[in-house]
Amino acid sequence: MFTRFLFFTSVLVAAVAPSAGPVSAQAAAPAKFALTVDSIMRGPDLVGYPPDSLRWSADSRKLFFEWRRPGEDEPSTYVVDRDGGVPVKLTGDAEDDALPAGAVWDGPHKRAVAAVRGDIVLFDEQGRHHQLTRTSARESNPRWARHDKAVTYVSDGNLFLIALDRGGEVEQVTDVSQKKPDPRLTDSQKFIRQEEEKLLDVVKEEKEQKRKAEAEENKRKLPAFDLQDRQSAVDLMLSPDDTHVFIVVAERPAGARSVIVPSYVNETGYTEDINGRTAVGDTQARRLLAILNLKTGKSVWADGSFAPPVDEPKPADTGSKPPAKAERDVRWSMPDVSDDGTIAVAGARSADNKDRWYVEIDPESGKTRVVDTLHDNAWIREVGGGGFGASGVEFFPGTHRIWFLSERDGWMHLYSEDLDANEPKAKQLTSG
Repeated sequence: MFTRFLFFTSVLVAAVAPSAGPVSAQAAAPAKFALTVDSIMRGPDLVGYPPDSLRWSADSRKLFFEWRRPGEDEPSTYVVDRDGGVPVKLTGDAEDDALPAGAVWDGPHKRAVAAVRGDIVLFDEQGRHHQLTRTSARESNPRWARHDKAVTYVSDGNLFLIALDRGGEVEQVTDVSQKKPDPRLTDSQKFIRQEEEKLLDVVKEEKEQKRKAEAEENKRKLPAFDLQDRQSAVDLMLSPDDTHVFIVVAERPAGARSVIVPSYVNETGYTEDINGRTAVGDTQARRLLAILNLKTGKSVWADGSFAPPVDEPKPADTGSKPPAKAERDVRWSMPDVSDDGTIAVAGARSADNKDRWYVEIDPESGKTRVVDTLHDNAWIREVGGGGFGASGVEFFPGTHRIWFLSERDGWMHLYSEDLDANEPKAKQLTSG
């Protein structure tokens, strides 16, 4: 995967720079910058926007990227040849067939799947796109499954699977929903129900029939996972052996206040409120990791007890009493799983962003083993390839070795680690 790196900036500059030639001193003189409000508030329009979202074609001969050129209101998709040349702006069908940012390749690197405008799209080896879903719901997070014979995606907080080897048949894999509270009966209501069952045989028979019907229905029900109040499933992933589903759960804080930003300029002509993020210093949203066994229906939470507790602020009236220890809030990422499906490794960060752990997870018990840790008194700036929330760790193909980026020596470098070792230790692969 590392053979695809490219010094893209130099290629792009060479492609768009004007041809060299004699210029007069007058032409070479820089134009004066007008210090008007419009000029100084242009922001990136003043110096230009850098290209981003770089991705290769299936044959590694073309590089696609997003770029907003001077004078354009929004970025467009461009393509440039691996050997250089002038970047070409794609439009119409050519833009639709361009591999989108965030596309996920299959094992042989021939096909890719991506979420495009809320639907799942497959891109074949020839670069053509094929619509796998077209619904009013919003589908996201597509992944390959069952040895590249199927594709999974997330919709409305549940995991779905498209069986490509069965004509694109779609099946729902999980039943994730808010837990319904059990009805609370008063003592008198409980007494009346018990007396009805004792005195009336028909009531007893109806209850038994209802119990049998529910037992029969449960045999056909999808594996269920109950969410608590203020929780939502933001991502789900099927394990390679079709046995477990990893669920990243977001939990909104109770009683936290959000920042409200006024919008003065809008089409209504009135000031409107924009709901912002949770106020700084207030309790932030949690990010948990659950594992659901599809065969048994049992679910467990990933154990975060590896995170050492922190000292709570000591009240002024406690005298010499030491501060109490507070449980650390660990924010989990979606794990990365080895090709043989035997090892799952997830990234976890402390809420204060001073600690980062990579942990191996037992999907049956939720128990964890720390394989790498990093602490910084200021800030851990390790976000992985997918930004905050990404695991930041990947397996080398066909092995139990992982690779990740780290700034542990003060600079961002590539590291690897063998998880089969008795005491895994990070090995630095780059320097400088």
